[in-house]
Amino acid sequence: MRIKTFRQHKSAEVIMYKRFALSLSALLLSAAAFSATEDTTFLVSITVENSCTISVNDLNFGTVNDLTPSISASTTGTVTCTGLAPVSVSFDAGTGGASTFATRQMDDGVNTIDYNLYRDAANTEILGDGSGGTFTIDFTSTGGADAFDVYGLTDPGQNPKPAGTYNSTITATATF
Repeated sequence: MRIKTFRQHKSAEVIMYKRFALSLSALLLSAAAFSATEDTTFLVSITVENSCTISVNDLNFGTVNDLTPSISASTTGTVTCTGLAPVSVSFDAGTGGASTFATRQMDDGVNTIDYNLYRDAANTEILGDGSGGTFTIDFTSTGGADAFDVYGLTDPGQNPKPAGTYNSTITATATF
């Protein structure tokens, strides 16, 4: 039997460590070679809804003592939207007397004064819901406050009328 010298023993130990390191490297490399990946996609989204508010200042024909001539007045309204959208502002006939789009009426509970609302200062385009020859106010919102004008005109020759306050309530609707 042969006895190994220290040098031979050390050399065998180094060879064993080298073999171990080589085996470990091969194992790690083979694990990497056999690994796999899987991808997927997903959607990121947001839905933006338009939101609008509408306000119209009161239209006041003032205080008068003669209804023979036509009396004109005007007011402004505002539609404020959160986004860009086509907007149509329509108006009902009002609550006074027997109001129609052709002839709106203010009343004091018994008596009436005829008037109408227009989208133009020349008082030729009657505001309504777009039916029967009436007009709406149409525009594309800017994403902020958009102003519009409303013109009013009383019918001429309505004397005599009892003194008092005559009213009509109009509903303006913004469709967007």
